[in-house]
Amino acid sequence: MRVLLALALISSVGVTTAEVKVGFRQLGSTFPVVVQRGQASEITIRSNYTLDGAYSVLFDRPGITSKFLETKPIPAPRGGRGRPGTPFRFEVTIPEDQRTGIYEYRVATPNAVSSVAHLLVTDLPVVAEDVKKENGTPKSAQAVQLPVAVSGMCEKTEDVDCYSFHAQAGQSITFEVFAQRVTQAVHSMQSGNGTYLMDPILTLLTPTGQVLAQNDNYFGGDSCLTHTFQTEGDYVVSVRDARYIGNTKYVYCLQMSDRPWAEALFPMAVQRGQSAALSVIGHQLGETSVADVDTSGEDIEFGWQKTSVQVSGGLTNPVPLLVSEHKQVTAADGTHADAHAVTVPVGVSGRFTEAGQSHRFRFDAKKGTYYRFDVTANRVGTGLDAILELYDANGKKLTEADDGLQTKDPTLNFRAPADGELTVLIRDLHDRGGRRFQYHLAIQESGPDFEVHGEYYYSQLAPGTRMAWFARVNRLNGFTGPVQINVEGLPKGVSHEPVTIPSGLNHCLINLVADKDAKVSAALATVTGTATVTRPDGSEQRVTRSGRITCELQTQGGGQARWPIRTSIVGVTQPLDLLEVVATPAEVKLKRGGKVEFTIRIRRNEGFKEPVTIAMDFTYFSSVLGAQLPTGVTVSKESTGRLSGDTLEGKIVLEATDKALQVERLPIAVLARVPITFSITTNYASNPVYLTVE
Repeated sequence: MRVLLALALISSVGVTTAEVKVGFRQLGSTFPVVVQRGQASEITIRSNYTLDGAYSVLFDRPGITSKFLETKPIPAPRGGRGRPGTPFRFEVTIPEDQRTGIYEYRVATPNAVSSVAHLLVTDLPVVAEDVKKENGTPKSAQAVQLPVAVSGMCEKTEDVDCYSFHAQAGQSITFEVFAQRVTQAVHSMQSGNGTYLMDPILTLLTPTGQVLAQNDNYFGGDSCLTHTFQTEGDYVVSVRDARYIGNTKYVYCLQMSDRPWAEALFPMAVQRGQSAALSVIGHQLGETSVADVDTSGEDIEFGWQKTSVQVSGGLTNPVPLLVSEHKQVTAADGTHADAHAVTVPVGVSGRFTEAGQSHRFRFDAKKGTYYRFDVTANRVGTGLDAILELYDANGKKLTEADDGLQTKDPTLNFRAPADGELTVLIRDLHDRGGRRFQYHLAIQESGPDFEVHGEYYYSQLAPGTRMAWFARVNRLNGFTGPVQINVEGLPKGVSHEPVTIPSGLNHCLINLVADKDAKVSAALATVTGTATVTRPDGSEQRVTRSGRITCELQTQGGGQARWPIRTSIVGVTQPLDLLEVVATPAEVKLKRGGKVEFTIRIRRNEGFKEPVTIAMDFTYFSSVLGAQLPTGVTVSKESTGRLSGDTLEGKIVLEATDKALQVERLPIAVLARVPITFSITTNYASNPVYLTVE
């Protein structure tokens, strides 16, 4: 049975149909995947499950606005893994002053919110591939005029897309493909043959098919090449998957331009309040490839940012630059016999111009002091796969660090065992070198600290209902204190139960709740952790750390993976599968070595009859993705596993070991989990149950 509900929306679709088993919208391809700033452009977003009534597209940075263009309901049944999804039309308007680059976005509908997709904003004229015409050979190439950003798609097996253009003698042109970078967080990129992200390869050809240049895997899996033409004439550039695989999710942007093109600055960082002349690494830069950067303005922010710089050839595309609060130094090229002496805190910009090079830096360390070494290279597009090695004054290796989370950039926290000199060595893992092998190394005193991770990718709540997120603390350098978890930026009418992760525990449940009169809306929220930490000088400081966000990716065989993203979304929706989950009593006391029981009752939406799993942890097979119970407290086998058919009531029995962690009124909740697909569940939450372990 389907329930019809009317809702006034910022859309021409005024009546939507509520679903049985409501799943979040799994976005597929965006086409065109690139739009020009200063213009309104029509794009098509594909989705498993309908986007009918979509009233908002939320981008990770402000400025871009959108409008849903469909005027009639469009069915969009889920077609299984690898299916392209159903197309829906939107109009996006990009302000004249919008920064160029890749934007992450989410779609909100009255019934659900969506997974992540991407849109590239450029200042080049945009041309879409004419998919109705064959352009697979140099003779049938689609003609374009430079500069241009071509939005294309390798939609079928053995698809090759060719584009012809005219070049002048002596003209230097850069060709850059965005493919993996604009699809890497799409929920399911699996194609029918089990493969995933497009692996683009660029080939530059004469009209007769002679190869002039070729590139694969420049920025990660994305290709880039620059060529200076010796003879005026017409030429062809082709884009294809390196494996000759095709899929309608394989969208890409090919930027072709003779404008100044930069990929990096050197040095890579400037101390705030200072000005510096930075070398610009790139092509078509003109006679002077040095840019003057001034960070003395009041609006300058700390941290990594992308900025366009002025060279004699004009304004470049945005390139990464670090504005730091610490002194910055530059490492001399080449490998040197003596380590370079630095004073901590410091930032070092270096590069390996030839294979086999390494750099060493020494500083005076204090016994018992924590030091943090943080490399930035791979994360901002350089070719370096860095490795760090730490040595004492006698040359003994103390430790080393390699890849971080979903990055080749290492981070190392180390406590000095004694007063004396420490030397840190940085090199490429494979001893490579060249113009792209540069890095920034930050060295500073550290101390007890923490990171916030967890499962807070998305949430959708009907008025009066609750949903569960999970936070996890990674304690660093001996930090043991409590961490207060907070969620900022929630939609109006949505709040969360206050929760603090106590000492001795590293995780918690975040219980989101929508008021009974909350209106349909959506917002991008931020999970944070706040705690008191001890600074290197021994004083105490209250600090807040933003949570690291990851999205869920479907992998081959129905498995799951995680990928870092920038947004968490919360939406207030129409009534969902479950209308209420109630746990009683709301206050329980559990003695070490004992048991405690409470009752769970659910209320189903009309027409929803499928089984509901009752649990305390968010699990995927044997993997625990989100936990909330104190150490030593587990769910007894006496508990109800699921509620089927007309069964609406069950029980949870908790049991504690004789060494269970003692907590006082820790807010927990029962999960009522509704499976949407093989790998996706919606985690409804009960009212808070305040647990005390005595």
